[in-house]
Amino acid sequence: MNWPVVDEFKNDGQIVIQGNAMVNATSNDYLGMAQNDELKQHIAEAIHTYGCGATGSRRLSGNHQLFLDTEETIAHWIGKKAAILFNSGYQMNASIFSALSQKSTLIVADKLIHASIIDGIQNSDAQLMRFRHNDMVHLLQLLKKYAHQYSDVMIVCESIYSMDGDALPLKSLVEIKQAYNATLIVDEAHSMGCFGPRGNGWVNEHECLNEVDIIMVTFGKAFGLSGAMVVANQDIVARLRAKCRGYIYSTALALPIAAGIQKACDIIQNADNLRLKLKKNIQTFTSIIQTESDTQIQPIIVGEKQKAIQLEQELIKAGYFVRAVHHPTVPMGQSRLRITITSTQSTDQLMELAQQINQYRFEISL
Repeated sequence: MNWPVVDEFKNDGQIVIQGNAMVNATSNDYLGMAQNDELKQHIAEAIHTYGCGATGSRRLSGNHQLFLDTEETIAHWIGKKAAILFNSGYQMNASIFSALSQKSTLIVADKLIHASIIDGIQNSDAQLMRFRHNDMVHLLQLLKKYAHQYSDVMIVCESIYSMDGDALPLKSLVEIKQAYNATLIVDEAHSMGCFGPRGNGWVNEHECLNEVDIIMVTFGKAFGLSGAMVVANQDIVARLRAKCRGYIYSTALALPIAAGIQKACDIIQNADNLRLKLKKNIQTFTSIIQTESDTQIQPIIVGEKQKAIQLEQELIKAGYFVRAVHHPTVPMGQSRLRITITSTQSTDQLMELAQQINQYRFEISL
């Protein structure tokens, strides 16, 4: 089952593959929005109102008022002045750095930053350096040695890292950003919706909004949809509209999805009950399995690739859909199960999954 074909996503924490219903422990749909009845109804109505597609790029015939309203909604929710909508997180990450940087720009990125961001920086003319994961001492060493050689500096990191589930040391990063007058860019893909007042992200939860210059938001995780946004000040957004090739040379996002983003934002703002359920589910799982993460991303480090595959397959046979992740996605020798916790999973499902992991991990180690 290396490349499984999904028959159905259910709203009770399960997935159906080849006719078999299993507990889904791989989903990024952290709040169950992809199967939210109110959201589905809203998108269905939007199809009748707007049609299916945007029919053109934003620079030609596709710049519908709905896109502008959606950008304003998300910018206001997060607390920035402006936003710009992209078709996907990868499209956004792979294209914005060419528009935001130049040859004299130094971009210093966390070693575990998402592959799409690395691709985007490498597509630009900027100089890329990477600091050891969450290591502020190493970041400072690089800046002290090299920052003076460049016209401007960008620091790029994620709020919650997709394979380790740990969080960035935001307060320390803000201090370093201020010391070097750097542009601080935070990818909030895995935190938006799940953290912060009204679900508006890790940066807001830690009251650092004014010190973070660019927030990257994706709608394929807690929003249960697709698309992404850069949220920033008006000057940065205007620059992206004028120069970002991923924005200019692509047919705009389907209009019903833009309508869905607005509706999902409204639901998420009032979903403290879902965030509380997610938090309790995380605590249920981590009370049985101790990991280095206290977020919804729970890495079960196995080490050897074959043992991770064996553990994956044993759990699938037992009715739990999990996936093993290997190098180069994670460092060599750190193959793992990437377990994701959602608000739709039940306490019993998570307790049984954790117990099964412990049992099979012990058997594999014998």
